[in-house]
Amino acid sequence: MASTSKLPAGGTRTERLASWAANLRYTDIPQDVVAKTKDFFLDTLGCTIAGRHHPAVIAMSRFAMQMGPSNGKSELIDGDLKFTTSPAFASLVNAASSHVVEQDDLHNSSIMHPATVIYPAALAVAQDVQASGEDFITACIVGYEVGCRVGEFLGKSHYERFHTTATGGVIGVAAAVAHLLKLDAEQTLSAIGTAGTQAAGLWQFLMDATHSKQVHTGKACFDGIFAAYSARDGLLGPRDILEGPRAMGIALVPGSTNPEAIDQNLGKDYEVTRSSFKWHASCRHTHPSVDALSSLMKKNGVAFEDIESVVARTYQAALNVLGLSGRGETVHQSKFSMGFVLAVAAKKGQAMITDFTEDDLKDSSLRQFQNRVTMELDPVIESKFPESWQGTVIVTTKSGQKFTETVEFAKGDPELPLTREEIERKTRALATYGGFTDTGKVDQLIRRAWNLENEKNLNGFIF
Repeated sequence: MASTSKLPAGGTRTERLASWAANLRYTDIPQDVVAKTKDFFLDTLGCTIAGRHHPAVIAMSRFAMQMGPSNGKSELIDGDLKFTTSPAFASLVNAASSHVVEQDDLHNSSIMHPATVIYPAALAVAQDVQASGEDFITACIVGYEVGCRVGEFLGKSHYERFHTTATGGVIGVAAAVAHLLKLDAEQTLSAIGTAGTQAAGLWQFLMDATHSKQVHTGKACFDGIFAAYSARDGLLGPRDILEGPRAMGIALVPGSTNPEAIDQNLGKDYEVTRSSFKWHASCRHTHPSVDALSSLMKKNGVAFEDIESVVARTYQAALNVLGLSGRGETVHQSKFSMGFVLAVAAKKGQAMITDFTEDDLKDSSLRQFQNRVTMELDPVIESKFPESWQGTVIVTTKSGQKFTETVEFAKGDPELPLTREEIERKTRALATYGGFTDTGKVDQLIRRAWNLENEKNLNGFIF
């Protein structure tokens, strides 16, 4: 049993969050929250295998082989690597792999991708300590809760400069791992503090198509695991890493923070239920516009060849992020170009993982369409972000007709979630994309995910 020691009720918000995280029990969790946690776990498994052959993942795998133990208890989800290692190195590789194909989840109000850091870290540590399925689920819910609340606290002005998946994610990882290690509230607070002092993740990579996005997720896991394991062994972290006078809120937020997000409604509103699946294989900022364009074309009988121009009206964060990738010279970078993503969706009728290829980068019709797409700030849409990610597209046809379509919720949002059949279909497609053709093994992993709370250990989730 974990220690039930609690920090003072009248302490800081961060202390109250740490106390809640340390003391959550599986029996406290509503079943719909458990179900959603399993949904995102399976979704993340598929994303991880899909990204396993990316150069960044290969480089990190080699680093893990050279620097990490080769006989640890934690598994690489890519079975082709054929070695086990420590939780820090296993999660480094698995997290990078789970993020690279741009299909992992998105928590709207915190503007972060919690699954890509929480699940790889918690899985690796669960294998290390031989935790049960119930323990794993509880720890993942703790990780979501803490990481997403930190992201909401930091807010959208922080996101202008920092990738919140890295900065909020490392703290979520520390809390999830602390729970698996059965740390008490004081130790969990130290883990959160040590994680926060390492928080980083800059957007510069979008400008030159480099691999820092995978570093962000991998190192969030690595550093969060370090924070929790070292807290267990007596390393003291800052007690108020969020709101202190030299803490994250002051140092990393150019605008205003949202302090109430840290501890309001703990145990009542669960952040994992507010996360979105990614149906399209592109930056989540493009999804409302993709859905709006697809709906517009279907409703009005507009074909790819009919479109003269597209105006995508969106929020400032989308303009900031999607404006960094330029033309999109690589497959990964092209997924951060609004013009290219809309071109793919318009021509192919979808923007799934198999719809972004090297050949598409050379397709002159896609490039010409891309050049006819512009983005504009919509003040109404901006006022609702990040709680709501909306988009409007205005299409002018070559015959001079003009059509407008607005999307309030993108496919995969909590209001329009994927069904379990769709999650399974997506998982199989991701596995195939990653070169894994053993459909029987995929079916077995799907069954294990749906039965996760009854698992005695978390070993064997390997493709």
